[in-house]
Amino acid sequence: MIVLEIFRIGWLTFYNGFSLKNIRFDWCNQISLTLPFIALSGKKKMYPYLDILSFMGGAGVILYPIWVFYDYAGIHIMSVQSMVSHTLMVIIAITMSFVSNHWEHEKDIKKPFAGFVAIAAVAFVMSRVLNTNYLIMLNANCIPLLRNFSFPWYWIVALPWLVLFINVVKLTFKEIRNRIHKKKSIVHEYMETDEVIESLI
Repeated sequence: MIVLEIFRIGWLTFYNGFSLKNIRFDWCNQISLTLPFIALSGKKKMYPYLDILSFMGGAGVILYPIWVFYDYAGIHIMSVQSMVSHTLMVIIAITMSFVSNHWEHEKDIKKPFAGFVAIAAVAFVMSRVLNTNYLIMLNANCIPLLRNFSFPWYWIVALPWLVLFINVVKLTFKEIRNRIHKKKSIVHEYMETDEVIESLI
């Protein structure tokens, strides 16, 4: 993921010259620059801050990739880079969740919401520094349901939806984990029964 993000930044720098805008400070770009280090560090306490947000960002683009292909007029090396990167966001997020099992113990969504607040704070600052609309921190003109509201009032409408989606992903992670655990338990019981039969024979 980090290699793909560096490739994207290098590509834009080669063709457009260096600018902080090449880094981008949107939801997915910030996650692409931080998630690999958190995953490789093995600090499982940090996983809940980003795994759900990573899944949401990656799954959102995979399900609705119109902007990825619109930006580069169809299949292009950068649209492929983006789709692979977003797919990795989903895979890594799911893997982190199952490796640490933290959603078996977390009772609320404070950590992913805190992760979102951190991402939003960076997007807010860099939107004003670079005069670029990261994470709709200047306006929501690109979103039909929110374009009639000015900043920051459209966040009153957006935040409840964000909280809902975070909860849905959390429950989804827990449900998948429970089903996998049940299947493992059935296989384990079968293996034990088979061993008992073999010992009797």
